[in-house]
Amino acid sequence: MNQKNIFYVLSLLAVFFIGHYYSQFNVKPQTPKIFATDNFESLIKSEGYVNGFVVEQYKADILKLQLQLEELDNQLIFSLDELRTISQKLNLASGKIRVLEEELSSTQDAFKLNNISLKESNNKLFENEKTLKELKDLLSSEELDNELTKFELELAEELLEYK
Repeated sequence: MNQKNIFYVLSLLAVFFIGHYYSQFNVKPQTPKIFATDNFESLIKSEGYVNGFVVEQYKADILKLQLQLEELDNQLIFSLDELRTISQKLNLASGKIRVLEEELSSTQDAFKLNNISLKESNNKLFENEKTLKELKDLLSSEELDNELTKFELELAEELLEYK
């Protein structure tokens, strides 16, 4: 009995799925009617609208829609022109940014080279100061030796004069 019920349920599900897919393929979408302004009156007469008021109302609506469409077209053209000019300005600005970035990079490279050169010059300056201090100390030592020698020479001259 249980197998029989399962078979009925599966059959019922299969019928529902087949019906669902069949209805999906057989539904026809409605085709929209497009009215051209040139043959609008003949189309309205063929559709059975004979009343002049209805025709005039449709003509007024179509004229109003055409004016709105022209206004929107003009706005679109104006917006596209603005978009083009803004796009050109953006391209120009991005080009300027690239040039500035390259200049900044070259300036940074020059700064790094100048910084290295400054460090080397500072090192040479410290070495020269050290050498200058050593020479100053040597000079003062030599001056002291020179004074001492001068004093000894004067003593020797005085000794020679007393003798």
